[in-house]
Amino acid sequence: MVFKTSQIAISLALLVSGGIISCQSKTPEQIARVTELELIAAKEKAEASVVKKFVDSTPDLYRVNWKVCSDGFLDQDNNGCKESRDVRTKGFSEAVLVWGPVEEVKFFTKPNFSPNLQSVGLFAKSKGCLLLGKPDGGDQFYEIHQFTLKKGATLPNPSSTKIDQLSPQDKVQAIRAAIDNAENEIASLNNFGVSSTGFMPNTAKQPCLTLEKWKKQ
Repeated sequence: MVFKTSQIAISLALLVSGGIISCQSKTPEQIARVTELELIAAKEKAEASVVKKFVDSTPDLYRVNWKVCSDGFLDQDNNGCKESRDVRTKGFSEAVLVWGPVEEVKFFTKPNFSPNLQSVGLFAKSKGCLLLGKPDGGDQFYEIHQFTLKKGATLPNPSSTKIDQLSPQDKVQAIRAAIDNAENEIASLNNFGVSSTGFMPNTAKQPCLTLEKWKKQ
């Protein structure tokens, strides 16, 4: 893991700094460097402890991928299919991580601002999304992705989705990545008043809405 690698590097740096510098008088710069390395090591140790507690106190994580094909899409790129990948790439959305177990996957519809279109949401019945932090509610339907189809088009089949449970190691990595992303987002909002993606915050674009909130949106 990245944490272990960085911790080893810091430990080696401290040993080298201490071993070499102990044989001679320490300059203020050398003392400051050793102190900095010690603070970094302490911070990473504390972060690792927090992550472990979070991992141990939360349910299993599941990754939801989809491949939705329909002649009801306005554009027929990629043979009329909308797909996700574990990691976002050009032309593909990123899969969504949810707190399990995933009991059911279902598509719901609601009116679109255009009378000739309909909004279709892919929902997973779970304990919520990792993006929202620690699960604090019961099992209910949470939005995974939204599509826009022509009005009257046949709804996709739930079998268009793929659900995979993350391994304990992948769960730790996913949670660490989510924490890092959240820290960047908070800093961006606090410092610049915009999302880390460069857009103004918009409640209409909040991720992982419950079915009830999505219907009212």
